[in-house]
Amino acid sequence: MVFYVKQGKITESRHTFDDSKHILREELFGEESFDGPYSLLYHEREPTRVKSIRRIEKKPIRDGSQEELRHRHLKGFQVSPHGDFINGRTYLMFNEDMSMGLIKPGEETNQFFRSALNEQLFYVQKGEGVLNSPLGALRFSRGDYVYVPKGTTYEIKYEQGSEFFFVESKDRLSVPPRYLNIYGQIKEGSPYYTRDIRYPVLGEPNLSNGDFKVLVDFGDYYLEETRDQHPFDVAGWDGYLFPWAVNISLMAPIVGRLHQPPPVHETFSSRGFMVGTFLPRKYDFHPRAIPISYYHSNIDTDEVLFYSSGNFMSRKGISEGSLTLHVRGLIHGPQPGAVEGAIGKEGTDEIAVMVEAYKPLKLTREALGIEDTEYMSSWYS
Repeated sequence: MVFYVKQGKITESRHTFDDSKHILREELFGEESFDGPYSLLYHEREPTRVKSIRRIEKKPIRDGSQEELRHRHLKGFQVSPHGDFINGRTYLMFNEDMSMGLIKPGEETNQFFRSALNEQLFYVQKGEGVLNSPLGALRFSRGDYVYVPKGTTYEIKYEQGSEFFFVESKDRLSVPPRYLNIYGQIKEGSPYYTRDIRYPVLGEPNLSNGDFKVLVDFGDYYLEETRDQHPFDVAGWDGYLFPWAVNISLMAPIVGRLHQPPPVHETFSSRGFMVGTFLPRKYDFHPRAIPISYYHSNIDTDEVLFYSSGNFMSRKGISEGSLTLHVRGLIHGPQPGAVEGAIGKEGTDEIAVMVEAYKPLKLTREALGIEDTEYMSSWYS
């Protein structure tokens, strides 16, 4: 991340001990070998202590998938609550860099989880709760983006009826580099700032003993660790890598005299894709402005929109919870009549999450089951 955080008890100098009768176990929690962002975690006990481990197979998301490139509308609102936060994930689209989908848990999550391969980003569509990790408690509510670095062990508590849109990335996901100055500080004029970012609050280390299961995700399978000591035994930590959250209500959309292209809505970026946020905003103020999106070809990207709430003026038949996929090679834009209907409008109340993938996306079997098969013809009327 772009700022330093220090919490709890840490040693005076790195890689040392302060008291020979009570030595804290220092863990380097870092990405990109030893060259990426990192934090140092100071455990009361050995973090490597695992009683046993077993492999659990899971259905690969590519099974039954389709890769035909055409515009799609997925009726995400038809996905029913099922499973928990981990096994209840409904994967809808993926490529070799990333995957995305919906989580509508129908039950509580009663185990710890860690993704060995993916950064995780959750958009909270409904509900509230708390994400607990060795670095502390991070509370979340509707409209939050919650970022979890790969390798983070966490448990999550949420209220009944909670819903999430999620993105998993094999590469690091972070604040877009163009929002950062040469010192790593978020620049003036960016949609959000450091003061808007919330990080975990560290409590007392949990030194309880028992039978603790940690499910580690390796893609096509899990490894389940059984531990006899609670994994959240961190007495203190410092560094730049940690889970964090930011709420869309604090973001300031960038507007202009004429229509602004989608990159101005960018919120997060990775090597293989970007995530943007369309928010309520004033429209363009040129006296003859056409404020709605223009027609465009995604020559190098596949564009996904998750419709969170509001009035989606450019699309027909879209509801809260819908997802659209507009692919490279096929022109898309406003549907018939939308341009004329937009003229004179002063603003929009829509909220949507956009993902632009730089490699072609495939649809999962689950996505094909909720597809509006007439969507491709919705421009011809």
